[in-house]
Order: sequence, then structure tokens, then C-alpha cells
Amino acid sequence: MSSRAIALSLGALLLVAACSTGGSSSNQSASSTDVTVWTAWGGAELKAFRDVLAPFQSSTGIKVHLTTNRDSTNQIANGIAAGTDLPDVAPGPTDPVQVKSWVSKGAIKPIETALGDQFSAYKDNTYPALTTAPGGASDDVYIGIVGGKHYELMVKTQVKGLFWYNKKAFTGQAPKTFDDLLAINPSQYGAQKLFCAGFESGAASGWPASDQIDNIIMRQSGDQVYTNWIQGKQKFTSPEIKLGYQTFLKEVSAANVYGGSNTALSTNFGKAGDPMFKTPAGCLFLEQATFITSFFQQDFPSLNLKAGTDFDFFAHPSMGNSQYDGNVNGFYDNFAMYNDTPAARKLMQYMATKDAQQIWVNDGGTLGAIKTLNYTDPIFKRAADVAGSAKNLLVTAGDFMPSDMQKAFWQSLLNVTRDPSSLDAQLKHLDQVQAAAYATS
Repeated sequence: MSSRAIALSLGALLLVAACSTGGSSSNQSASSTDVTVWTAWGGAELKAFRDVLAPFQSSTGIKVHLTTNRDSTNQIANGIAAGTDLPDVAPGPTDPVQVKSWVSKGAIKPIETALGDQFSAYKDNTYPALTTAPGGASDDVYIGIVGGKHYELMVKTQVKGLFWYNKKAFTGQAPKTFDDLLAINPSQYGAQKLFCAGFESGAASGWPASDQIDNIIMRQSGDQVYTNWIQGKQKFTSPEIKLGYQTFLKEVSAANVYGGSNTALSTNFGKAGDPMFKTPAGCLFLEQATFITSFFQQDFPSLNLKAGTDFDFFAHPSMGNSQYDGNVNGFYDNFAMYNDTPAARKLMQYMATKDAQQIWVNDGGTLGAIKTLNYTDPIFKRAADVAGSAKNLLVTAGDFMPSDMQKAFWQSLLNVTRDPSSLDAQLKHLDQVQAAAYATS
């Protein structure tokens, strides 16, 4: 699940007015002194963004009118349809259909235009998987490339499919293959079960399970099958997707998951790793993205947990097809330019720099999009190596499926976790939802 999707799922879908620098958030037409920016961020993420913006404002004199808008995609779509003012800078859409539509209408301006002569440096310095379409293709709407032009400026990224563990409990070597992982005996390390899991997330329950199966399918059957599946071209009943479900069920089997299926289904994703730090350990491993570390630390303040000392991770093991080991699941944060103004260009140019993104990573909790940033946190330093070695940094499937398909997909994972014998019926139902959802998307 993307950070923007988490914000949409867990936060109220409303416009929160002028939460930062400057008062009015109205568009400053062709301004060289003001720029309007929308973001979905709140809390620590919003503070980090303000920290990023501070030197830009002081050095340029440009005032950033920053608004937290947790429904920006819909509001921008309405603005495009009505011909009303749009923010100068805001996240690009995740829906591939919207990306193409907004580009065709001229609503999003090319990053090449925004960055000018700095574009080549931006592309050279950013993780290739975020700026380059596979196989030299001219389109990759999942990273905002249409007709050979780039429409999304990548500023942050996270890596998914990492297996976290308590270093005081698991003292063995990282498994090389998924079969090696499943063969580990948790009792050898004083733990009750191999895995912890938590799939509860309110209306978005099921997304953590979807991350797990995504990481299986992209490495088991490859990036083409995975992409076709996202696009509705690969049926859920196909052998490749069914095999992914069957493999996922090994992770959440009664023999392997802490507390059984009921615990996995009822535990919030942020609390899923807590049993790793109990005595005795409830489980050895939790599969989750880089953002999960803050939950470990906030749930056990008395333990004063330190990254790299008390907890660590290993990258997702091979699924046995080495040609697909370079497929890595990640998500990213981007900004698009909706109004081509001098101030908007300057802000986009600034956010593409190492100086700006270094502030983001110094504030913690994220990777930047630039390859050469310095990480003092050993966890994020190693996660940056995982991202840098990726052949393909593939998006999260559910985030790019039509809403009806996403909802049914997430629910199916909850259903098969509860009742593995329902798998065939679930996949057949998903084929029906897929046919209808993609016909109208």
C-alpha cells in the first residue's frame, strides 16, 4: 500500500485548510513569488516536508502556500473537469487512466519542462526504476512516463517485502530462498511461531496481506505476469496467480502464524510485530515495509529499541526463479506540476536536488529517490542498497487496480486466511469482479 493510500484509508477524506507557511492557498497566477502546494501528509511527514521547504523559502523569497488535502486526486479531477484553479504543485494521480487523461488534457506539465537543463542530472541521480520504463518503452504510467515524457517528480521511496526480526531472538543466517525461510524452526530460537501478521486496517483491512502476495507473485512468476495482473489481463484463476495465493497461505497457516488466523485478521498492522519483542518471542519474523520501524519503537518505549542493534531485516528471499530476484516491491512519493509558473519550476527544481532530499532522510522514516544520499540509520542505509540493486521497482498491485477490484482483492485475502478451503471459490469470484471492474475503468 502506498503512503498516500494509507493516508486516504486512515484519515478523513477532507480538505484541511492552510496548515503551513502562508495563509491563502488560492492559485497565484504565473507567480514568481508564491507557489501553492497540496500534499496528503500530516504529522511527522508534514513536519519533514516543512523542514525541506524552509531553506527554499529563505533562499528564494518564494512563499509556499502549503495545504494538507487528503482527497487531492478527486479535487484535482473535479477542477480539471470544471476548468477551475488547480494547485501549482501536488501529487500526481495513481490511476493509470487518469495519468494518461490528465496528460492528454495538458493538466500535468512535463518534468522536463519543470527542471529544464537540470532534468538530465535528475534522471542520472535518481533510482533508475523510478525514472526509466522497462525495456526502453516510451510509456510506463506507473511511474508517470507517457509518450517518452516524465510527469511525476520522484522525491521519496520505501521498500516493501522486508522480513523484520528481533536480533536477540533470531541469531541465524538470512535464508536465501523462500523454502529455506519456511524450513526455519522457530523453537530453535525460543519463539512460538515463524511469522507474525496483522491485516486489520479499518476500511482498508487486507492491504498488508496484499503486500505479501505481491512480493511472492513478482518474484515467482515475473514482472510481466505481475504487470498484466495489475492491468486486468491476467486472471486470478490463472496458474500463476493461484500459485501466489497458495504460497501466501503457507505464511498464514495455523502451523506458521502467531495466534492463528483469528489473530492475523484482528491485529492492526502497526501492532503486528509486537510479539517479536515479548519474552518468550511470539514469532521470529514480520514481513513489512521500511516504515514499520517507528511502530516497533513507539510500542516498546521502555526497551529503547535501536535500529540495527535490537532489530534488523533481511530482503525478501528468492522464490526459486533467479531471473526474477531483481523485482522489488516499493512505493514512492511524487509531485507533479499543474501550473507552469516561475515559482513552481523553482520549487520542482529544488525538490529534485540532493540537498532537499537529504533533509527528508535526515528527518527519518523514509528513503529518498536519489541514489547517493547519506543515511545515518543503518536500517535505511541497507534498504537503500535494496532499492539501488532493484532491476524493477514494482508498484503495489492493489493501489493501481480499480476500486472495486482492489476492495475484492483485499477481502479475498482475508477470506482465504480465515478459510483456506475457499480459495477456488474466491479466485472464481475475483475473475468476475475483474471482468466488470476493468470493463468500466
